[in-house]
Amino acid sequence: MAKISLKKVWVATDGWRGYEQPISAVCGANDTGGWSDSPCPTDKATAELNMAKAVLRKAGIPFRSTVCRSSNVFCAHRYICVPEDMIEVAKALIEPLVSKTRLLYIV
Repeated sequence: MAKISLKKVWVATDGWRGYEQPISAVCGANDTGGWSDSPCPTDKATAELNMAKAVLRKAGIPFRSTVCRSSNVFCAHRYICVPEDMIEVAKALIEPLVSKTRLLYIV
């Protein structure tokens, strides 16, 4: 099986804020929990990431999921990672889903 790196880098959005992102991530969804006022509810993020996983599974592309921290204590970044030599193919397969979802994005 191909190795999937979960090594992370810090992406700074300014001098004080930012988030971790895996180097092998192809897509992600923000998760602000299950509260009634959550803009990025866990169940919605999970459903959209599961759609992306189904596309990868159908194409035979191995993947791993991971959760990363951000400077916003109320928001976790959830990612799907693939082997580095399959990143571009995986992104191309997932791209059509982005317009059909609300939280899913290509890394």
